[in-house]
Amino acid sequence: MSATLFIASEGGLSLLSVNPGLAIWTTITFVLVMVVLQRYAWKPIIKALDERAGKIQADLDRAESVRREAETKLEDYMQKLNALKEQGLEILEEARKDANRIKEEMLEAAKNEAEAMRQRGVRDIELAKDGALEELHKEVVNLSVSIASQVIGRSLKPEDHKRFAEDAIKGLKS
Repeated sequence: MSATLFIASEGGLSLLSVNPGLAIWTTITFVLVMVVLQRYAWKPIIKALDERAGKIQADLDRAESVRREAETKLEDYMQKLNALKEQGLEILEEARKDANRIKEEMLEAAKNEAEAMRQRGVRDIELAKDGALEELHKEVVNLSVSIASQVIGRSLKPEDHKRFAEDAIKGLKS
């Protein structure tokens, strides 16, 4: 096979030998192909490549504008997020203040109620004490009258009973 590669024809010419007629026809064919390609193929190819480059540039421009818009929206979103975070903190602080205020009001109400209950208790004790003293006073008067009746041997008038009872109570207090 290697023998056929180097031999081009019967005359024993090699592939590297120059044939002037063949070179001229090859050059003419090359020039014709170049003219035809330039006239009918390269212009549409160049036009298609220019259109593609224009489309790519338009896509890049659109992508850049979308990126800028996304950055703007991200910045707006971050500002709104920070504002909402601050608003949330303010709401929490206000809720904390309200809770403390309500707690203080409840404590105050509980203190007032406890004080009212204590005062009612003291008043009830005073009333019970007064009732007990009055009952004791009546009992002392009755005992005094009974003792005085036995001592004197006669019955006294109610005014006398009262006077004796008051004298006895004054004596007890002193």
